[in-house]
Amino acid sequence: MRIYGSFLIVLVAFASMNVHGALKTKQEISSEAKSKAPHISSQQLAGYLSRENDFVLLDIRTEAEFAAGHIQGAQWFPRGKLEYYIQELIQDPNSRIVLYCRTGGRSALATLTLKDMGYSSVVDLEGGFKEWVAEGNSFYNLHGEHKVVSYQKKE
Repeated sequence: MRIYGSFLIVLVAFASMNVHGALKTKQEISSEAKSKAPHISSQQLAGYLSRENDFVLLDIRTEAEFAAGHIQGAQWFPRGKLEYYIQELIQDPNSRIVLYCRTGGRSALATLTLKDMGYSSVVDLEGGFKEWVAEGNSFYNLHGEHKVVSYQKKE
């Protein structure tokens, strides 16, 4: 009996070590979300904006990031409040929603969250605001419209 009890303790300890293994890095979490979330390209979003399609564009970065520059027509909606207040802004679960952040990590996570909440037509802007600007698209802030004419992407 004593051997059986010791074996059981070792087995439980071993199982709990596997459950609580190495923590995921923020890069791993972000990459996993980006691989699972549905995306649209900057070109597709530009098409949406030019055709004035019926969709909601949400910038989920910080307020300072939004103020520094955002895509025209975007509404600021901080990532940290998404789960708690999105239903006040968007009641229809079938609304078309496009989310973006700086590089696509936070918005990919937010896209998956909204899908889990029951929103059926949610996509993430692939590459985020950084890619939007890098592709020569305009952005806006309190000083008006801006366009970066010489932007080099870091590989």
